[in-house]
Amino acid sequence: MDRKRSISILLVVFTNILGAGMIMPTLPLFAVDQFGATNFQAALFFSAYFGAQFFAAPWLGRLSDIHGRRPVLLLSQAGTVLSFIIFIFAIQIGSAIESLDLSLPIRGGLLVMYAARILDGITGGNITTARAYIADVSSPEDRTQMMGLLSATFGLGFIFGPAIGGLLGGFHIIAPFIGATVITVATLLLTTFVLDESLPPELREKPKSPQAQTTLRQVLVNRNFALILSIGFISTLAFSAIPPTFSLYSDNVLFPDVNEATTIARNVGFMLAFLGMASVVTQSVLLKPLSTRLGERRLVLVGLIIFFFTMLLIPTTVSPIIVTVLLAPFAFSRGVTDPLLQSLVTRFGSPQNQGRMLGLYQSALSLAFIFGPIWSGYVFDNINPKALFRVGALIVIPAAFLAYLLFMGTGDRVAESV
Repeated sequence: MDRKRSISILLVVFTNILGAGMIMPTLPLFAVDQFGATNFQAALFFSAYFGAQFFAAPWLGRLSDIHGRRPVLLLSQAGTVLSFIIFIFAIQIGSAIESLDLSLPIRGGLLVMYAARILDGITGGNITTARAYIADVSSPEDRTQMMGLLSATFGLGFIFGPAIGGLLGGFHIIAPFIGATVITVATLLLTTFVLDESLPPELREKPKSPQAQTTLRQVLVNRNFALILSIGFISTLAFSAIPPTFSLYSDNVLFPDVNEATTIARNVGFMLAFLGMASVVTQSVLLKPLSTRLGERRLVLVGLIIFFFTMLLIPTTVSPIIVTVLLAPFAFSRGVTDPLLQSLVTRFGSPQNQGRMLGLYQSALSLAFIFGPIWSGYVFDNINPKALFRVGALIVIPAAFLAYLLFMGTGDRVAESV
């Protein structure tokens, strides 16, 4: 394991997620409060982002295989900076659009916010590329641990990001977006001046390489790779209902008597910070010994079972304290399944197409994040907020069944031999 470059990419990821986490509690509340968005429309911000990422991730992953990881990271971070700047001026830009007297189905400011999310999604190759970077600088033996540390770094970002964003939101609804812009500019500077390239020219994929294309086709028809993609997609379809609606759920169920959006954003920020802390403990302390003791495939199955029961328990209470405590097993379940599935994905193919493999995995997750906010927004508005978790629990069941098939099969041995 290359310690220097591993620390560098983890630092870059941390600052990037810190910026993204800062806007998470505020984004849906900002859309509802400033532009009169419905809960469904607010949830669709996540669908817009991941819809764009679904199409862009494999392309960006392949670009990183051809041109190296560092240029793609720079491109994606520049897109994020621009999108946050657009958020800051969404009210002014939206007013200018509305002054044109165009026949628009939604408010101009809401249209601007959707455009910013789509831009961030198109250039959102930093997650896939960071995973490929980790695969480049770690050995197969260290990869699960490194993927866990990468996920733990995400968790650290979501400890401090929502907490800082919630505090800034207490001053002004725009303040978290300004803070996120400053942080993402710092991330861009870190990548520019600190991060070395991880993929040397001799290991890069050559454009239109017949060997790389053949390897890709072989991997796509592999039963175990298909199982991993399916488990990732279905479990994320259930999980993806929560991030876009948690602020709205808290507003309606946990803090129904609180009228100030800034106060709700602060409370949700602290709850999400606890979620991030539990994720960090899971991925930095528990993941490696548990995966060694239980095995990767068994631990994926255990994580999904815990996810199922947690989703059933959360809607049984209206206490913010109890819900916050239940976020710990929720974080554990996601904290073990996601890095383990990533680690399994990196065993397919060669260094020349690892970025594309991870891009395919990220596209599966992005596809889930497209439909997750759609179904959750519909359930929230047309059934009731608590039904979000109960429907999510039902969705997890087929993912757990597929994880059982993966556990009973020969997934690890096959993956290691590809």
